[in-house]
Amino acid sequence: MVPPLIYAVMGTSREIAIGPVAVVSLLLSSMMEKLVDPATDPVGYTKLILLATLFAGIFQTSFGLLR
Repeated sequence: MVPPLIYAVMGTSREIAIGPVAVVSLLLSSMMEKLVDPATDPVGYTKLILLATLFAGIFQTSFGLLR
């Protein structure tokens, strides 16, 4: 979580977008580790992460269309 904060303060690149998305991905990963251990069940962990991102995409798309 510290590197994105340092980049947000000191970074100068316009092409690299580091913002709240980096922190959200770290939080998502730590939250999913409580449900499925990636060391013992990597396939289940990957499926859970992909399902969460699918639902996030569906919500963002529907909110964008419905405004």
